[in-house]
Amino acid sequence: MFFNSFSFLFFFLPTTLFFFYYASSNRFNWAIPWLTGVSFLFYSFCGWASTVLLLGSVLMNYIMGIFLKENSIKDKSKKKIILYFGIICNIGILIFFKYFGAINKIQPNSFTINLQTSFIIPVIFSFFTFQQIIYLVETWRGKFNETRFLDYFLYITFFPQLLIGPIVRPSDFFPQLKDKKIFNLEASRFAVGLTIISFGLFKKVVLADGISRYANSAFDAVAQGATLTLVEAWSGVISFSLQVYFDFSGYSDIAVGLGYLFGFKLPINFESPYKASSLISFWRSWNITLSQFVRDYIYIPLGGNRHGFLRQSFNIFMVMLIGGIWHGTGATFILWGGAHGVCLTINHLWRGFRKSLGHSLKNENFFNTMISRLATFLTVIFLWVIFRSDNLNSALSIIQSLLGLHSAPDSEFNNIKINEDRLWFFLFIAWFAPNTREIMSRYFSANNKSDKSQQSSELESHWYHWYPNQWWAALTAILFIMSLLGLTHSKEFIYFQF
Repeated sequence: MFFNSFSFLFFFLPTTLFFFYYASSNRFNWAIPWLTGVSFLFYSFCGWASTVLLLGSVLMNYIMGIFLKENSIKDKSKKKIILYFGIICNIGILIFFKYFGAINKIQPNSFTINLQTSFIIPVIFSFFTFQQIIYLVETWRGKFNETRFLDYFLYITFFPQLLIGPIVRPSDFFPQLKDKKIFNLEASRFAVGLTIISFGLFKKVVLADGISRYANSAFDAVAQGATLTLVEAWSGVISFSLQVYFDFSGYSDIAVGLGYLFGFKLPINFESPYKASSLISFWRSWNITLSQFVRDYIYIPLGGNRHGFLRQSFNIFMVMLIGGIWHGTGATFILWGGAHGVCLTINHLWRGFRKSLGHSLKNENFFNTMISRLATFLTVIFLWVIFRSDNLNSALSIIQSLLGLHSAPDSEFNNIKINEDRLWFFLFIAWFAPNTREIMSRYFSANNKSDKSQQSSELESHWYHWYPNQWWAALTAILFIMSLLGLTHSKEFIYFQF
C-alpha cells in the first residue's frame, strides 16, 4: 500500500484517523496502542518476511537498549561492547538482506522504473535500521532512562515516516508522546496536514509522474543502443532531474502532512536543493535527515574535519562512496557516489581558497549567486546521468550527447519525447517558487536547536505564506482533485528501490 493510492487515501487513512481520536477520547486512551498496531499492519503489506524482520529487529534493539540504560550495567567498557555489538548486528543484517539477495535473490544493481515487491525491502529496512542505531547511541549516552516498549515500537514503525523517512531522532519523538495535546481533535491540525499532503500529492502525481515519460524515453532509447541528439539528451536528463526532485519532495511533504494529522511534527527532509549555490548546500537540503545521520554517525567518527584538509577530503570521499553503495552495488551507483565525493572535496577547497582571499561567503551579490546556482545545478544533473543510466556505457553516451560530441545520432529511434515548454515551467518552480517550509513556516519542525523564530517571522510576512482561509482552501482542493485525476496512472516513489 502506497501513499499515492485510493486504498490508502480513502480507506486506510480515514479509518486510522477516526479510531485514533476515538480511542483517545475514552478514559483508557488506546490511541497509542491503536496507532502502533495500525502502523505494524501497514508494514505487513510488504510481506511476511519483511514483517518478521521488523519484529525481530525491534525486539533485539529494545533488549539491547535495556542493557545500555544508565543503571543497568555500571561498567562503561561493557556498555560500549554492547553498543558496538548492536551497531554491527544492525549493519550486518542490513548488508545481508540488501546486497546478498537473501529475499527473492534480487539486488538493487541498477536503477529501475519497474519496481518489484522485493525492491521495497531494502529502503524500509535501511531507514528503520538507521533509527534504531540512533536509539542505541543516544541510550548509551544516557539520554533515556526508561522507554516503554510500545513507545519504542511506534517510534520505529510510525507509518508516515517508515518507508523513506524522514529519519526521526528519539529525542525528538518521545517527548511528543508525552504531550497530551496530540490527542486533541483540532480543525487547524487537519487544515495544515491536508494542505501539506495535497502539496506532496500534486508534486508526485502531477509533476514527477507527468514528466517521467520524457526521462524514460531518452534513457530507455540509449539502453537499447540509440544515440541521442543534443536536444534529446538535455530534455531527457533535465526531465529525470526534475522527476526525482519532485518525487522525493512530494513524499517528504506527504510524510510531514500525515504526521501533522496525528499531532506529530516530523523534521524537514527536503528544502529546495536545486536553489543551492554549492554542492555542500545541495546535500544539506536533499534528504536532510539522512545527510545528518551520515554526518553524525560516519563522517564525524571518521575524524570529520579535525585532522587537516587531506584527512577531511578522504572522509568526505568515503562517506559519499558509502552513500553510493547504499543505493546499490552497481558500478553506476558507486561511480555516482565517488564522483560526488570528489566534487564536494573540490567545493571545500574552493571555499577555503576564497576565504584565504578575504571573500565573504555569506554576502554574495545576485550575479555571483546565480552563477553558483547554475554551476551547482549543472554538476548535479551531470551526475544524475550516471545515477539513472543502466550502465557506464549508456552514461558515457548520454554525457557525450549533452556535450554535442555525437555527430550522427540514430534516426531509427523516433519515440523520444521532448517537451521544452513543460521543462521550463518545472524549472521555474524548482528554482524560484517558495517551498513548503517557506509557505507554512509556522507549522514545520526545525531540524536543529537553533532559534529560527526570526526567520519564520520574516517568511510569514510574505504574500505566499499560508493562512487558513477560503483562498488557500480552494487552492488546496484544486491541487488534491488534480492529483486524484492522475492517481490511477501514478507510479511508485523512486526511493522505494533504495
